[in-house]
Amino acid sequence: MKKYLKPFLAVTAMVCSFVATTMASSACLLWYYQPEEPKSLQDR
Repeated sequence: MKKYLKPFLAVTAMVCSFVATTMASSACLLWYYQPEEPKSLQDR
């Protein structure tokens, strides 16, 4: 079991970093792209 633990941890770390990077970059893109507010929600 120990023989498989290090590669498993490495793959898990890579997947976690990839997910974190994707979420961070998509948050930036969503922050840049803010569509116009619908007329029904605007304060008049």
